[in-house]
Amino acid sequence: MSSERNHHVSELVRLFFKGLATIIPIALTLVIVFWLAGLAEGGVGRLLQAVLPENWYIRGMGLVLGILLVIAIGLLSQIYLFRKLIEIGEKVLDSMPVVKSVYRATKDFVEYFAGDDEKFNQVVLVRHPDLQIAVLGFITREDFSTLPFGREGEVAVYLPLSYQIAGYTVFIPREWCEPVDMPFEDAVRLILTAAMTRRGS
Repeated sequence: MSSERNHHVSELVRLFFKGLATIIPIALTLVIVFWLAGLAEGGVGRLLQAVLPENWYIRGMGLVLGILLVIAIGLLSQIYLFRKLIEIGEKVLDSMPVVKSVYRATKDFVEYFAGDDEKFNQVVLVRHPDLQIAVLGFITREDFSTLPFGREGEVAVYLPLSYQIAGYTVFIPREWCEPVDMPFEDAVRLILTAAMTRRGS
């Protein structure tokens, strides 16, 4: 009787954690989406309320306008004159000692993951010839002509760490890299979850 009760308890505990595993990713995604939506609604919404006549504002208009503004900026960024204005603003930021470091790092990070050019998103297994292990990473640079280091035949490979936005960038011979036929997003998910994800398996 006691063993049967323990079995029922362990089964309930297993189901509880299975439920958590199902709910937490959905809940976190919704929290982030609603947080971003709240920022747009709060910021852009206040501007609309200040401009529109009283009682004209409908909740949600700030979010819609925020999305439209981002799309409009994306379209304007393809226009030469607008790009020049952006470059002037970037030069101003680059002239500020502390701000320029934060700005450059953020810009490079976003451009890397959101860029249209996917040739640097090559997933590779890095195999050291003397070690019986392999590390999953991404080739981020092949041309070192603008840098004071990097030899012929070397590539830069980013090796993310699991469960955190951090990692190492190693400069290694190309022959150490074994291309992997895997979508970039799946490889990121695999690394960040310490290979515990079952998606794609």
